[in-house]
Amino acid sequence: MSGGQKCRVVVLISGRGSNLQAILDQAGSGALPVEIAAVISNRPGVAGLERARRAGVVALELDHRRFADRPAFEAALIDLIDRQQPDLVIL
Repeated sequence: MSGGQKCRVVVLISGRGSNLQAILDQAGSGALPVEIAAVISNRPGVAGLERARRAGVVALELDHRRFADRPAFEAALIDLIDRQQPDLVIL
């Protein structure tokens, strides 16, 4: 990233999204130079997805239970992340 350019990030969550809220707060204040491209949860309906939506961030669900095995889920997750074109993924 060059000076003034924001890092495009995807945030992965699985619950309330308390770390997401800290990132949203810091990004909103300008203290953290990131653009949150999307928030992705492996568990549908979690509170963190609503936090993202309230902040105007794309909130996506990818239920890990819908896949035959972990490699299949991980392949789908990688594809979903890649479609957001992030510079960085935050776990």
